[in-house]
Amino acid sequence: MLGVDPHEFLVPLIRQSVLMMHLFAFAFAFVLVARADIAMLRGQYQEGRYDLGRDAVYTAWLLGLLWVSGVALIGLGIGFDIAAITANGKVFAKVTVVTILTINGIFLHHYAFPVFADKQGKASSVRLLICTILGAVSSVSWFCASAFGAARVVAPWLGYLHFMLFYGISLAAGLFVAILFVRPVLRRQLERRSSVVPSAGFVAGAVAE
Repeated sequence: MLGVDPHEFLVPLIRQSVLMMHLFAFAFAFVLVARADIAMLRGQYQEGRYDLGRDAVYTAWLLGLLWVSGVALIGLGIGFDIAAITANGKVFAKVTVVTILTINGIFLHHYAFPVFADKQGKASSVRLLICTILGAVSSVSWFCASAFGAARVVAPWLGYLHFMLFYGISLAAGLFVAILFVRPVLRRQLERRSSVVPSAGFVAGAVAE
């Protein structure tokens, strides 16, 4: 590779490697979260077929890896200049959604998980509603993060507000479905519980440790 500036070759190589790591981490995390959702709806956590605590740890590590690789990609791409980041609608929107996802995951762990870890299956209607909302926010956030990441073709024609409008509409739809259909399922699972510890909640219940 004579005559080639090592810097011109090394930076793209590093960026491509980080991008592959980011994509693999996201794929594993997305599948893990989707599996957790299905397991919750089928009562497979209650049956002991899956371990929620283990799934939560794995997803938390993957989310951390996504943050590290995502920040690295921003640095290797547009850089860490705040003005440049906020001017890029796709990047700024994705950072916003992943931040919401992470904060929501913390609330899930400290507020929703104890409800479903209670062997008596006791939870007020208000608390169950909050747990359902937290799960819906996390599920929608995972979906929108993936959609924004894949929006390379349309990104030049869309701004931050367009992406966040899509997020808002998706969140409204997700909350409607969660409250109308998922909450009754969670309520029935809590009522059926005896001595078996079930799932810690909705799709993103496995998002944060």
